[in-house]
Amino acid sequence: MKNKNACKYLVFGIFFLVTFLFSCKKDRLKEPEMPGIRLKDKVYIGSSDGSFYALNATNGNLIWKYAAKDFSYSDPIVVGETVYAGSVDGNMYAFDAINGRVKWKFFTATVGIESSPAVSDGIIYFGSNNGFFYALNAETGELKWKIETSKNVSSSPIVTNNIVYFGSSNGIMYAVGAKTGNLIWNYQTEGMIGQSSPALSNGVIFIGSRDGHLYALNANDGSLKWKYSTGGISLEQASPEVNNGLVHVGGWYNVNDFSIGGSLLALDEVTGKLKWESLKGIGIGGRLFILKGLLYVSADDGYFHAFDALTGVELWSKNILPNGSGSVGANGLVFVGAGGYKNIYAYDARTGDVKWKNSDMSGISTSTPCLIDSRGIVHR
Repeated sequence: MKNKNACKYLVFGIFFLVTFLFSCKKDRLKEPEMPGIRLKDKVYIGSSDGSFYALNATNGNLIWKYAAKDFSYSDPIVVGETVYAGSVDGNMYAFDAINGRVKWKFFTATVGIESSPAVSDGIIYFGSNNGFFYALNAETGELKWKIETSKNVSSSPIVTNNIVYFGSSNGIMYAVGAKTGNLIWNYQTEGMIGQSSPALSNGVIFIGSRDGHLYALNANDGSLKWKYSTGGISLEQASPEVNNGLVHVGGWYNVNDFSIGGSLLALDEVTGKLKWESLKGIGIGGRLFILKGLLYVSADDGYFHAFDALTGVELWSKNILPNGSGSVGANGLVFVGAGGYKNIYAYDARTGDVKWKNSDMSGISTSTPCLIDSRGIVHR
């Protein structure tokens, strides 16, 4: 769940509403580049205005859009010439990435989809707020298998070595067989795992929980290597990013007192010891992104920030009311939704200078964009 932070007071009203309506957005593995891809310079993004958008990455112009229901929770992914995105209407959609035609859609439940899909070896994986985790044929949408976790699955999966890793709001981190859905191991935290999505680095899974801990688990057997305590700040929304030996993670709020916000943290990957801290007490609900040593974060102060990922030194910030939107970038540009101002921006990644902005969207929050760069490589 994302915080809708259009202004400091408005955010808390929306905050509690969304918290009760929905659960409460890693070394994120890149999807393999698909041979023969015809798509270049495209940005795909969902909005809470009920539409999904395809934009020209060089100038921001609208290419196509599809109207259904809120697409702002589930971050899209493009594989081949298909873009996949989940909606609050409970469907996982497969769109023709060129013209927006619906190739197929798979209905889970009216409670909606917040989990962002992953695609590997022709299978799409995602969770639903109905408590099930799904594996579908990516080309046809046919169900291959599903497993029940008893609580909503807002966490987004990662897939590697024929294993799928994801968390559930029952507080359990799962590792299951990618082809079968058979349980390999699970680990019980002491709080819900909301939209906290796992990161994998050097054989270790990193995941956050409402119990105020970031967990480092052995990816092979789920045994605990270390855990870091935030002192009561929930990490149920934290999707870690691992870079140069540091685990970067954003703290959300103290769920017993929402006036106490979390911070941006950098921890030693091996020991879990704190290396630096920034944006103290601000609250961070969106996904982090790292590009060429720079760390980008949308925080609840209404700013989109750029940091040196190694040192924590802030390089620039923009007041765009991103409302928890994550960012993505390549080729010297970074893209982010600014729901509070009804825009999506393309910035110079180093300086923060505006390359373009698009104002076609009317929702107060957006998904993290998915980018196809000038070489046809997918970034998310």
